[in-house]
Amino acid sequence: MECPVCENKSISPFATHCSECGTDVVAYPLLEDLEEQCVDTLKDKVALEGDMTELLQLRQRDKKQYDKKMGRMYWILLLFPLLFFWCGKKNIPVPAKEVDNPVLIKEVESLKKENLELKRELELARNTVAPSKEVLHKVVKGESLSFLAEKYLGDKGRWKEIHEYNSWIKDPELLSKGTEIKIKLDGRDN
Repeated sequence: MECPVCENKSISPFATHCSECGTDVVAYPLLEDLEEQCVDTLKDKVALEGDMTELLQLRQRDKKQYDKKMGRMYWILLLFPLLFFWCGKKNIPVPAKEVDNPVLIKEVESLKKENLELKRELELARNTVAPSKEVLHKVVKGESLSFLAEKYLGDKGRWKEIHEYNSWIKDPELLSKGTEIKIKLDGRDN
């Protein structure tokens, strides 16, 4: 056996100390083995710390992604009820084809017929003019005397009659919104 300190080769295999330097030859190999074990443990620990650092970075990245998704979900959950409120879900018409209730279908059909009849009556009332009747019309934006002559008298060229009846009008093509104009309906065919 050889002394690890003084490299004396004349040590007996049963000796516990070196005869020249007095080094404990039994404990020295144990210390070297222990040192190797400590180095291996430290290497494993460093490797684990590297893995832990990498895992922490992955966890932080995943947490950021999770927070981002949850933030979006928060806004969706917040805005979804507002969307229904603003869109007025209660006012969305249901097509008659999707309604299975025959009573409702009959009611809808009768309302459609009634609506059509009322439209016809309204059209007849618009087309029927009593002789020498006067109408008071409130002007809306974009109307002119020629437009009103066509609407009430059936001919754009009769705007002069309206102008003569309302002599205070300066420009027959530029009427102010809200102006009230009298139109004399004479019962002629329009």
